[in-house]
Amino acid sequence: MLLAIDIGNSTIKVGFFENEELTAHFSLKCDPDRTADEYAFLIKNLSGKEDLQRVDGVILGSVVPSLTKTVAQAVAKLTDGEILTVGPGLKTGFPLKIDDPRELGADLAANAAGALEVIGFPALVADFGTATTLLVIDEKGAYRGGCFLPGIGMSLEALGGAELLPEIPAEPVPSPLGTNTKDCMRSGVLRGQAFSVIGFAKTYKTRLDLPQDTPLIITGGYAPLIHPCLPDGTAHVPLLTLKGLCAIYHFNKRVRKS
Repeated sequence: MLLAIDIGNSTIKVGFFENEELTAHFSLKCDPDRTADEYAFLIKNLSGKEDLQRVDGVILGSVVPSLTKTVAQAVAKLTDGEILTVGPGLKTGFPLKIDDPRELGADLAANAAGALEVIGFPALVADFGTATTLLVIDEKGAYRGGCFLPGIGMSLEALGGAELLPEIPAEPVPSPLGTNTKDCMRSGVLRGQAFSVIGFAKTYKTRLDLPQDTPLIITGGYAPLIHPCLPDGTAHVPLLTLKGLCAIYHFNKRVRKS
């Protein structure tokens, strides 16, 4: 059994895989003040019926370096399985055509690997989390780069910091034409993000000479909210990052055996 852990800015997602199939998953909040023992306790208790003693491999993907070691220590208390960490020295399974491959975040590497596993290539992947990220995989299956935007929650929080604007949660907005302050804020943020992703996707297709029907895949906590604002055919793939971590793990295991 494989244990895949995605450490994000707001949450830590944990998934169990049997023969590359996701069988169970859960999330917990990131807390920099928690100790390895506390994380080990939470992971063990939230794992439910999953037998951690059956875990023979672990892969970590983290965009929070200050938590990576703590979570790795927590996992080491629960299983003897080898722990792989996405980063320099670990192969992604696809070419990286960017200025410095060492800069590639674990989340982006995992999302690209997940897209290649689930959809194939070419593909565009938008992850709507704490930040919004968009990446491109070209017709040869190479990672070509992308862009970052402030996330939906982050954007609403920034607007709510203005003296005359309220602090509001991210919720669906029924119309692009807001007729009250809260709907205007939600429409601007959600549909603004959708228009940004659509515009960048169009630009990338032209710049890289990709087919116009290149699929757009979305994932992340805010994906269900923004999905209705995106073009028909947009594929929502929950937990894409965990699936990509699984793909990276098995690719590296195959490389070692060959």
